[in-house]
Amino acid sequence: MGKAERTENAKRLAEEFKSAKTLAVAEIGRLPSRQFQIIRRALRKDAKIKVVKKSTLEHALKNASLDFEAHVSSPAVIQSELDPFELFKALKNLRVEIPAKPGMVATEDIVVKEGGTGLPPGPDIGVLQDAGIPAKIEKGQIKVIKDHVILKQGEEVTPKIANALSKLGIKPFEAGLEIQAAFEGGMKFARDVLDIDVDQVRRDIETVASEAFRMAYNISYPVPKIIEMKARQAGSEARLLALKLEWVAEDTVGVLVARANTQAQSLMKKIGGGS
Repeated sequence: MGKAERTENAKRLAEEFKSAKTLAVAEIGRLPSRQFQIIRRALRKDAKIKVVKKSTLEHALKNASLDFEAHVSSPAVIQSELDPFELFKALKNLRVEIPAKPGMVATEDIVVKEGGTGLPPGPDIGVLQDAGIPAKIEKGQIKVIKDHVILKQGEEVTPKIANALSKLGIKPFEAGLEIQAAFEGGMKFARDVLDIDVDQVRRDIETVASEAFRMAYNISYPVPKIIEMKARQAGSEARLLALKLEWVAEDTVGVLVARANTQAQSLMKKIGGGS
């Protein structure tokens, strides 16, 4: 592909960027090809995913006046009608577990749990022990004696650790289409901003709003809703007091007459019963 053709591709891509409701730049990374196709199919109604060359992406972003340095090795661009947070959540839900491979870095502590492994007695016990896993033969199988942190957060997977985890069937890593940044309405959303629990944030906002309303009510803060509720409460309390004092007013006369009628009927029954 010549320079002129690359330039033209970047211009076309930039025009697509400008017309998209949401545009995201993602890293394919170690995502298996099969899973990439599954993601494409799962989001085909909501998003268009295109694999591009890094140089083409950089030129397209510049042409579209989008401020983002594409620090990605295997980039993909996503154009979607979903908002950036919905798109991030959809992709997060499509991540898959993958085996550990030498060179990968643990994003959290990886723990091998105590208990039977299902592995029969044999050379596999040496594989586990070489990786530092405390193991022994018990009741016809290899057993891990106690919980063991085989890899701490930030540490790199070695061939021995990768082999041991594979023997145990442990897949401690996740792979997916990882959004690095997204754009909507001229605003840029970085990955750390997008990686939130939207439902939890909504619950937190509802809790804070409820607590703020309760505090405003308790201190009689003069806003329309509080004034309305306080007025209703004051009216109700005034009516109860008026009834207690048998104060005749428009709101109490009906109840007072009914009460007097009930008392009169009760008195009549007592008088009639005593004659």
